[in-house]
Amino acid sequence: MPKVKDKKDLADIQEQTDGFPQKEIKKVGIRGVQVPLKVLRKDGTINQSSADVSVYTNLNDKVKGANMSRYRIVLEEYLIGKDLNLREYLRELLKATRERLGATDSYVKIKFDYFMVNTAPASKLKSYMNYKCCIEGKHKEFCGTYNNVDGEHSIEEIYLTVQVPYTSLCPCSKEISDYGAHNQRSFADVKVKLVDGEICWIEDIIETIESIASAPIINGLKREDEAYQTEQMYENPRFVEDMVRLIAEKLDNDYLDKTISDYSVVVNHEESIHLHNAVAVITAERDLQ
Repeated sequence: MPKVKDKKDLADIQEQTDGFPQKEIKKVGIRGVQVPLKVLRKDGTINQSSADVSVYTNLNDKVKGANMSRYRIVLEEYLIGKDLNLREYLRELLKATRERLGATDSYVKIKFDYFMVNTAPASKLKSYMNYKCCIEGKHKEFCGTYNNVDGEHSIEEIYLTVQVPYTSLCPCSKEISDYGAHNQRSFADVKVKLVDGEICWIEDIIETIESIASAPIINGLKREDEAYQTEQMYENPRFVEDMVRLIAEKLDNDYLDKTISDYSVVVNHEESIHLHNAVAVITAERDLQ
């Protein structure tokens, strides 16, 4: 039967300082960690979901390996069970990871489903919709030139990505057909860089996309709702180019240099009459590509 050994009697080969190539590792850690997650909504309620988490740090050239168990320990300590603003405890996790692992740089990515209740347009039936989201943060310390300033720098950046499904109806199909037009399920992936001290709510991004689409996707529909949705799509045809430009216009006018400092948008229309997708990409023409 195994014996419980005292930690002080166990060798830690990861702490060796020789016998390996003396090269710094930019990112080492764990990924694919499944944990429960609470996210504060705009209305003050809590979104309860599960998350897929990745945590990394850098590893200097003097140390053989990282203590992998510490990543998981810190992650569970600073993430699970909290119902604060997600960005705030992401910052705490970035800091704690560096301190526990003895690193200067840290990276965290949290992927999760965000649930909202949508209301059918005619019957007012309510149903849940899940949106794929990702928040990621990175903290980096270095000596060099940054923003035309030489010296030691500490940079922390937080990014939020929201995938919004919607329906799109083809303007060309509507124009050339005597009746009807093809439409399809579509997706907008919006990635934004958050401004420190400001809040960009997930709900606001979702509502921005859905308000300019041919029609939003709603899971619970009765016949009168389906009729309404069909006619709404027909009255609001959208090419993939239309959608990506309209989204960028809304981000420029309502968010850029207010709650976000950069963005990139990728729009996919899953063509119903082709076996390929129509795709368009647009950015704020800053750092995100």
